[in-house]
Amino acid sequence: MNAALRKFINRAPRYVLRPTDNQVMRFSKEEGSGVFRTRLLNLSETGAAFLVDRSMRPEIGDLIKVEIPVPGLDQIAWFGRVVRLESYEGNSWWSEPDPFVDEEKIMVAVHFHDLPLGHRKAIKQGLEKQFLEELKERRLRQQMYLKHVFLENVYKYSGYILLSIASFALLYYLSLPNKNYDAKRGAPWGHRYKIFNFEDQ
Repeated sequence: MNAALRKFINRAPRYVLRPTDNQVMRFSKEEGSGVFRTRLLNLSETGAAFLVDRSMRPEIGDLIKVEIPVPGLDQIAWFGRVVRLESYEGNSWWSEPDPFVDEEKIMVAVHFHDLPLGHRKAIKQGLEKQFLEELKERRLRQQMYLKHVFLENVYKYSGYILLSIASFALLYYLSLPNKNYDAKRGAPWGHRYKIFNFEDQ
């Protein structure tokens, strides 16, 4: 059933929540099962992914109710169909330890079920705003990095430029004719080392 669900679901661009975003969400598996509080990982116009304990995980194909914080806006509550379950490891050798993951977690991916137009517009507006802010921050970090690289190597670049100018100046000086040079004297261009005289043949 998992493969069948993936086949017919179009995935929209996902926004991965940052530490500064509100990541707290709630979900309910079925009527009377209680409401569980957990962490939202990413969000798109068509679905979301969040973490659950292994003991609380839903099953593939279950229709669950979710209450999700939209970045920059209020929360929305609606239903989602579970389309994927994966083991989640928050701690890796290249990243900082994840304080949220204190035991083995399951990542649950849901696809919104017949999401109302108003909810879809709210998610789209919130995500567009966050994508723009993230793009601005990325450009700012790139500019700061280039500035840092330039300032760190400014003496090296200056030395290369001065050395290039000095080399061109030296070559120009060596190519200048001496004081005894007379353009009207001597053999015409190309005739000084002429070996064959084709005009005499």
